[in-house]
Amino acid sequence: MEKEEKEIKKNTNDKKEVLKFDNVSLIYHTKDGETLALKDVNFSVYEKEFVAIVGPSGCGKTTILSLIAGILKPSSGHIYLDGHDVNEKKKTSEVDIGYMFQRDQLFDWRTIWKNVTIGIEIQKRKKDTELLTRVSNLIDKYGLGNFRNSKPTELSGGMRQRVALIRTLALDPKILLLDEPFSALDFQTRLNVCDNVSEIISNEEKTAILVTHDISEAVSLADRVIILSTRPGTVKKIVDVDLKEFGTPLKRRESKKAHDYFDEIWKELVIYDES
Repeated sequence: MEKEEKEIKKNTNDKKEVLKFDNVSLIYHTKDGETLALKDVNFSVYEKEFVAIVGPSGCGKTTILSLIAGILKPSSGHIYLDGHDVNEKKKTSEVDIGYMFQRDQLFDWRTIWKNVTIGIEIQKRKKDTELLTRVSNLIDKYGLGNFRNSKPTELSGGMRQRVALIRTLALDPKILLLDEPFSALDFQTRLNVCDNVSEIISNEEKTAILVTHDISEAVSLADRVIILSTRPGTVKKIVDVDLKEFGTPLKRRESKKAHDYFDEIWKELVIYDES
């Protein structure tokens, strides 16, 4: 067992480190006082890795995504993206972060094409033919080519989420942040969309961080699962997941190994509930 753990660590360390949290803490200041939301959070994410974050409600999962995106600034510690502090990095034409929210946030009065290219429009890059061609190819590649002139109301929930992901990929971000992107879907659609999202992220060779309350979802999608403690959130345990031999996330869910990982993570969360 010890040999296997060392081998996993070695394989991870051979990859390029894309993101690093270095003793990050966050204090929320309100008129009623201060709330310590995160305390001494430490973890790294590597190139082309899919990481999931789970933990009790209110432990700071979405707060971590906000910190990565620069929406919030840490009260102490540092967050590094490609070796640069996210709060000190100079602005460039490159897009570092792609953020996919709980709901698809599509504009119903815009066509699918205009929804997908809204970031390009905001950045005033509508004449960038190479970029537009890339996005058009993504739409065709993932089964939405016949719907580029349709409105979001004409699409199923699963298709809307696919559009939202392609919109997130449009500007070719270095890292994708997925904030419970499947939570608004019914269970069957959720399973299918998980497969779609996994395929797209893998094909496009993206680094991704998923926040979810669903342990099975985390295990079926991720290479590693970060377990946070109750507030103030800190990294309690990181579980290495190896289920790629089983194929799609849906097939991974059905394996005995997935149930073993589920039990390992569940026991950690139950400990928090009882404390």
